[in-house]
Amino acid sequence: MKRGPISTGTATVCAIIIATVMMTVVAGVLLLSGETARITVPGVSPASPVEAVASHAGTPVIRITGSTINFTECRVYLTDPDGVLHNVETAILGNATLADGRAAYIFCLLTDDPAASGYWITDEPNIVFSAAYHPGVRPFSPDGEWRVVVYDRRSMKNRI
Repeated sequence: MKRGPISTGTATVCAIIIATVMMTVVAGVLLLSGETARITVPGVSPASPVEAVASHAGTPVIRITGSTINFTECRVYLTDPDGVLHNVETAILGNATLADGRAAYIFCLLTDDPAASGYWITDEPNIVFSAAYHPGVRPFSPDGEWRVVVYDRRSMKNRI
């Protein structure tokens, strides 16, 4: 049986399918390579720059330490235990670059802004460890393991 070359339409469909599969794999690798923080159980992990700590009212928040990260060049995302991706907004960053000895905190605080995700990052400890700025941070919902991804747009790599 003699077969000829495939048609342009068939080649186009195959190229679209291959591109879709490759994009899905790349997106999955980017999201799954983040660090895991168990929000419901505050604790310390010496191998990870990400840990859950108790805030002012005892509500768990995420603390990032030990890495030199420029948050103006990075995007921060959270993936909840159900696999839903959440954008992390900037609250206050007094120092855009996280260096040795400094920490950044990711917390949940719902606002009246419908465009805001409700998840925020700051390097100002008083936002999460006092009631100076608001009545208190909210618990992450749903409970369970949350993944933190800090994606560097310049190097196109995950920093955390």
